[in-house]
Amino acid sequence: MQNVNSTCRWGVIGTANIARKVIRAMHLASNAVPAAVARRSLDRAQAFAMETNIKQAYGSYAELLAAPDIDAVYIPLPTAVRKQVILDAAAAGKHVLSEKPVAVSTQAAQEIIEACRQAQVQFMDGVMFMHHHRLQCVLERLGDIGTAPSMINSTFTFLADDAFMHSNIRTSMDTEPLGCVGDIAWYNARIALVVMNRMPTLVRARHHELHEGVPIHTSGELEFAGDHGPLVCHFQCSYRHPLRQWVEIIGDRGSIWIHDFVHGNATEAIFEIHQDPTLKNTDTLVDESVERIVVAHCVQEAEMIQSFSRIAVGEVPLDPQWPRWTLDTQRVIDAIMESARQGGADVTI
Repeated sequence: MQNVNSTCRWGVIGTANIARKVIRAMHLASNAVPAAVARRSLDRAQAFAMETNIKQAYGSYAELLAAPDIDAVYIPLPTAVRKQVILDAAAAGKHVLSEKPVAVSTQAAQEIIEACRQAQVQFMDGVMFMHHHRLQCVLERLGDIGTAPSMINSTFTFLADDAFMHSNIRTSMDTEPLGCVGDIAWYNARIALVVMNRMPTLVRARHHELHEGVPIHTSGELEFAGDHGPLVCHFQCSYRHPLRQWVEIIGDRGSIWIHDFVHGNATEAIFEIHQDPTLKNTDTLVDESVERIVVAHCVQEAEMIQSFSRIAVGEVPLDPQWPRWTLDTQRVIDAIMESARQGGADVTI
């Protein structure tokens, strides 16, 4: 049954914890409705549907994909098993919003994106901060810190407890072999790509700790070509440190600070512009101009769903930039993993 109105009818394939947040966003969005959920167990799918106010539950992914009243699917399945479901969704003519990391390798990501392109369905990864109004504000103010950004420092970490380390899918080679690199360095890589607006030429990284072969603490740097030498982006991702999710964008006249760039505050998201910092009085006092900008009332996950839904119902054309962001990010993630496998060796892209 073709959708003849402006409301995107969503199917949810999988019931990971992050799905609850995205389903809430579907309820919040003015042009979306969570219409169905699927698990391999019908009883569990029905229980989840009741908890999240979804009317229809299916006991198999194939049943949901065959449903004629579903326009788009959100897929929060483990990375190691997600590829085939996305391929099946594209073949069924469903637009695809996928959790990240999108795939276990660039080759797999390319197959996914090509399948969606051939099926003429939209593909997008679930990087919510891309849809927060704050990001556009930050990009518009980059000129205030110099002619171009010359360095980025970003950190995204959280402290996992013992239960997480031993039972969460993100520390299992069978489900999430990229560990913290795929799970959270995806955000570090994406913010660097968006701000620098190009691909890095070189990546170097080290795994500082592994859990049964899965990285749980990694840091490194991305080098981008610049007019006067390389531009450097340092990053850290970890399950071993307290919650930190900040990014510093540095130019020759100052810096932009975002203290919560991944999970932006829905009520008031803040960033700071520090301009012309200097030391004075025999280098004992700091003199700088600090502007604090507040972007109010933006629920980034709801904005993501609304933007995607407009594409899915045909209000706006398919957007090829979203799969390009995905593929570029996956290429950086692969390079981080390869460099770390080689003990921090330089890996060119």
